[in-house]
Amino acid sequence: MSNSLPILLLGLSLFLSIPDTGRAESAHERVALMLTGPDCLSLRQQIVSALEQQPSVLRADQDLMPDHVLVDIVRQQMTEETVAGIANAATGGGQCRAEIMKSCITAELPSHGIDSPQSSDGQAHSH
Repeated sequence: MSNSLPILLLGLSLFLSIPDTGRAESAHERVALMLTGPDCLSLRQQIVSALEQQPSVLRADQDLMPDHVLVDIVRQQMTEETVAGIANAATGGGQCRAEIMKSCITAELPSHGIDSPQSSDGQAHSH
C-alpha cells in the first residue's frame, strides 16, 4: 500500500492541471453576419478590417461562407448587435447591409403557428 499514495497524488495533480476548456470556450462566441447588397463584394475586406481592429474581436473570416463574415468575439465584451453595427458603419453608406444570422435554435419563435406542425392549408412542413 505504500505505492498507492504517490500514485494517487500524481493522478490528482494531473487531473487538476487539465485546463477547464469548457469555461474558456464559453467566453467566446461566433457571430455570423450575412452580407446583402450589390456593393458587398467590394466592401467585404473593408468590413473585415474594421471588425479586426476591435479588441473584443478575435477573428473575422470572409472566406468560410459565401456572402457571410464569421466573427469570433469575446462575449462579455461585445454583443452581436455591436458587431453588426461596426460592419454596417464600415460600408460608408455603400449598398451593403450586414445582418445577424440566427440558427433555428437561437432565432425567436414566430408569433403564429407554433402550436401546430401543419400550415394553414393543413399540410405538414418538412425541414
